[in-house]
Amino acid sequence: MHFDQVVYRKKKLVPYGANNLVLFLCLVFFLASFLYPRTMVDWFALNPLQVFQRPWQLITSIFLHVEFWHFFINCFVLLFFGAELERLLGEGGYLKIFLASGLAGNLGYIAYAYSTESFIPALGASGAIFGIMGCLAMIAPGIKIIIFPIPIPISIRLAILVFALYDFSMLTLTTTHIIGTGVAYIAHLTGLAVGVLIGDRLRFRYIYA
Repeated sequence: MHFDQVVYRKKKLVPYGANNLVLFLCLVFFLASFLYPRTMVDWFALNPLQVFQRPWQLITSIFLHVEFWHFFINCFVLLFFGAELERLLGEGGYLKIFLASGLAGNLGYIAYAYSTESFIPALGASGAIFGIMGCLAMIAPGIKIIIFPIPIPISIRLAILVFALYDFSMLTLTTTHIIGTGVAYIAHLTGLAVGVLIGDRLRFRYIYA
């Protein structure tokens, strides 16, 4: 995929890039949660029953991971897709989409928690990551990705459609208590929706091949 023109560039906000800053914050929060798991979850995870008294949880929960594989997979995906989105939109544009999608995912989860009366704390960058991928699918549809274990590259638009269908199916199964996974699928879907909407507004600013 070659981009012939990027219409606008943002001035650098941080010396090593916004995506690297996000990855660094995720690492700091993960190490802190390794040392003080209960304290980090109590104060920085998104607890629907506490968030009105501790509003910072809307942001801090995005960077918090307490399980290694959750941390590793989210950071691995961010390393590639986050860097690509930052390359296209600049640091400011990337941060707006990351935070808007992450916040949307958290607000979606709060609404879901109160509607189902399930108030389990949530954490992780997945909602923001889905938003990043949704935005990329709109402004750079030529990107190809591989969904493990299928070894065939597919377009990012088809990939997010597969992810959305999977998450919607799992959301239905968990809401009806057929299965339980401990995954906030509603946060994935709301984050993805925001990323797609923002990307749709931005896609005409780029000429790509």
